[in-house]
Amino acid sequence: FIEGAVEIEFDGVGKDGEIIAAAIHEHIENAGVHSGDATLVLPPQDLTAYQKQRVRDAAQKIVKRLNITGPVNIQFVAKG
Repeated sequence: FIEGAVEIEFDGVGKDGEIIAAAIHEHIENAGVHSGDATLVLPPQDLTAYQKQRVRDAAQKIVKRLNITGPVNIQFVAKG
């Protein structure tokens, strides 16, 4: 586990490297719990607008760079 950190999950759909649908989930447990065993909340309750924007920006860069068409799942850890 990563103490003092929250795990943020991004699920989306890409088409030709662009995100066409997306959701950001917040994990309730400490960061490091396997997402299949984690409790998630949607919409996120404790994430700042800045954290959510950073997740969106990073996810878009990944989807674009890999030219993804199809489902996308990315886990992020935010500390502080």
